Amino acid sequence: MIDPLTLILVGVGVVTFREMNRKDYGVLTPSRDERYRNVMEHCHQPDMLLQEARLFNEYGLKAQAGMLKRRAEWRGRPGELKTAHEEVYQKAINSKNIPAILEVAQAFEGWTATKKAEYLRDHVRILQEESIQEAAQKAAEAALAAEKPAKKGNGASDVATPFTEIIDTSAISMEDDT
Repeated sequence: MIDPLTLILVGVGVVTFREMNRKDYGVLTPSRDERYRNVMEHCHQPDMLLQEARLFNEYGLKAQAGMLKRRAEWRGRPGELKTAHEEVYQKAINSKNIPAILEVAQAFEGWTATKKAEYLRDHVRILQEESIQEAAQKAAEAALAAEKPAKKGNGASDVATPFTEIIDTSAISMEDDT
């Protein structure tokens, strides 16, 4: 006689084997990819995102299911948390601290807020271009300053001004005091 527990385990194993060996199990087909992208971009309801995550998990697409779960958490966060995240985003977008902006962008991307992360990375790119232009301008100014010829002499002409007043000689007596 066969143990009922063994029978159940074998049955579950057979069903699992058949499910995993389906033709498109774990494959991100073009239609699934399109559905995933549309849901990620256009769906704002956390419940629907979670339902799609379960569906993608059933089809063996665990990475997409995980991202959909994160997006559902992002969309369903409370109002005060949304306000705090918006303040962090505004602070980063107005900052010039490139490493800090990149950290914030990475955090937003981890929360599946990819548009905000993209805007922050664009801001970093603009800041880097500005700093490169500033450095090039400073280098050009330094090169011009180095090309100016050095003044000859001991530099006294820079300090002393020529005497141009008229001297009244009538007050000076020409008699010899000796």
